[in-house]
Amino acid sequence: MNKQPLFPLLTVVTIDDSPLIAERMDSILREIDNVSFLGNAFCILSAQNLINEVKPDVVILDIHLEKNANSKTGIDLLVEIRENYPEMKVIIFTNHDEPHYRTICLEKGADYFLDKSTDSNKIYEILEQWTIKK
Repeated sequence: MNKQPLFPLLTVVTIDDSPLIAERMDSILREIDNVSFLGNAFCILSAQNLINEVKPDVVILDIHLEKNANSKTGIDLLVEIRENYPEMKVIIFTNHDEPHYRTICLEKGADYFLDKSTDSNKIYEILEQWTIKK
């Protein structure tokens, strides 16, 4: 007999160009009940492909990614996500915690803006709240 989860799975992808951060996020996400980690993309193009393919509930997104030929940033991707998938949740997770980045990202539709060096533990709380609401 298969045991069904108490709450529906919340699907999550990460977009970060650091293999260390991607591995760390994978580890964090796999520890949260009812969260399904679908993968990480290291650059804008692979991020766009991943998001369009799996259509996750949540994107955890860094601002600065691998250099792209089109010079887009995570902020540009945030805008695209909001235009194409307005219901998708976006958490900005970055080392660039300057107030102007926070303001821009929140104005452009980020649900949360977290600092990688101090806010990792908040991801648990946020995702657990979203699994309950789903």
